[in-house]
Amino acid sequence: MNTGLSMMFRCVLFFLLAFASTALAGPWPRGAGNIFAMTSLQISAPNLGTPANYYVSNYIEYGLTKELTLGTDIGHSVSGDSKAILFLRSPIFRQITPHLFAAELGIGKVAEDFVVRPGLTYGRSFSNGTGSGWMTVDILLEHHLGRNRTDRKLDLTYGRNHRGGFKSMWQIQAGRQRGDPSFLRIAPSFALPMGPSAHFELGASVALTGGREYGLKIGLWKAF
Repeated sequence: MNTGLSMMFRCVLFFLLAFASTALAGPWPRGAGNIFAMTSLQISAPNLGTPANYYVSNYIEYGLTKELTLGTDIGHSVSGDSKAILFLRSPIFRQITPHLFAAELGIGKVAEDFVVRPGLTYGRSFSNGTGSGWMTVDILLEHHLGRNRTDRKLDLTYGRNHRGGFKSMWQIQAGRQRGDPSFLRIAPSFALPMGPSAHFELGASVALTGGREYGLKIGLWKAF
């Protein structure tokens, strides 16, 4: 690859990461001045013979202080509509170690409707004879002010760290849009290191309830 193409590739990659959904998000404070960014392409369809849906999700966290984290979440909401959310997260119940809890409050738009999005996150990391990893539980409520309705989402994530910087993750995704049936999905993924602080993620998802759906996810994430 010549120098010009190499520089162009690096600029495009940096743009995607700098404006970056949320494999490593959780209750851990980002720390003052630190940034975590992720961008992903997700493809879903009920089967291989039907047209697929494509959308891009961008997520970024910035450590305002040692404990306060500011973030943006741009992509698709529980309802499937486009979203742009700005949120602030802070640890709570600090004395319950090694368990970590955090509360967040987000505001923004889903489709053309203003929303308020409170959330609660639990997480803990672990290390034993078989290796190290983490688990998180994320609960989000999207309250649509114009429609006066509340959508719900719950994500359970279990991750493992492997030799060479590789990571594997299993996620259970559940939720409900008001007026629609509840959904339940399982979404395994694998992250390959791309340097000391960046990963390339490849994942899949299968709907267990709420209608047949299969998905593919390709993502990039990086800590600055």
